[in-house]
Amino acid sequence: MAPTPLTPDEAARFRVTMSEWLAKELVEKGSVRLSAVEDPELQRHFQEVVHRVSEQLGRPVTSVAGRRGMTFELGAQPLTDQERPPLTP
Repeated sequence: MAPTPLTPDEAARFRVTMSEWLAKELVEKGSVRLSAVEDPELQRHFQEVVHRVSEQLGRPVTSVAGRRGMTFELGAQPLTDQERPPLTP
């Protein structure tokens, strides 16, 4: 059975909360692995989180999704002005 999609309000809260959590974890550990993130909708939400965290930290954040979850890694170098995406609210 597929998970119930998040409401727009839940999705917004997810992005804020998970962005704060992921940024903290990446600064402390450099990389994070989450299991049980197989649902494509949840993976899309995490891609938005990765974008937000990269903007927030000014460093590239990469993510890899696989059958067993997602891995996130904080890049060592700051983003250059050419790499930096426009800020989003």
